[in-house]
Amino acid sequence: MIAMKRVLFLTDFSPEATDALSYAWELTQKFSGQLYLLHVIVDPTSKRYEMVSGDYHAMDKNAQEKAWEWLANIHREQLGNAPNCKTLVERGELFEHVLHAVREHHIDVVALSAHTHLGFHLHLISSLPEKLVRQAPCHVFVIHNAQ
Repeated sequence: MIAMKRVLFLTDFSPEATDALSYAWELTQKFSGQLYLLHVIVDPTSKRYEMVSGDYHAMDKNAQEKAWEWLANIHREQLGNAPNCKTLVERGELFEHVLHAVREHHIDVVALSAHTHLGFHLHLISSLPEKLVRQAPCHVFVIHNAQ
C-alpha cells in the first residue's frame, strides 16, 4: 500500500474547500500522517480579507493576519487542535507556492476542492488542479463537492 503520511490541503476558505477538508483529514488519519493547511494570498487587496484603510502594505499585513486567524479557526474548530496539523500562509503566485510547499515539506499528496471561490483569479484557479496533476512531484486528490 502507498503511504501518504504528509497531506497538503489547499484552502481558499470557500464553503467548497471547507467541505473538502473532511476528505483530507480522513486521509491524514488513515495513514497516521501530518496535515498541512495552506492558504496562498494571491491578491491582498481582495475584498475577501475585509478591506482596511491604508496603503498596499497595510492591506498585505491585514490579509496575512486574516489568513492566519482563519486557518487557526479551522485547526481549532474543525480539527480539534490536532497536534498533527500545521498551518501555512504564503503570498504570491498560487501554483508556484503550492509546489514550493510540496517540496519544502516533502508532501505525499495534495488535496484540494474541484470548486473554488471566485475571489481567486479565475484563470489561475481553473487550471490549478490540472497543472498540479501534470507537474506536482506527488499525488493530487481533487475533491468534487456533489451538492
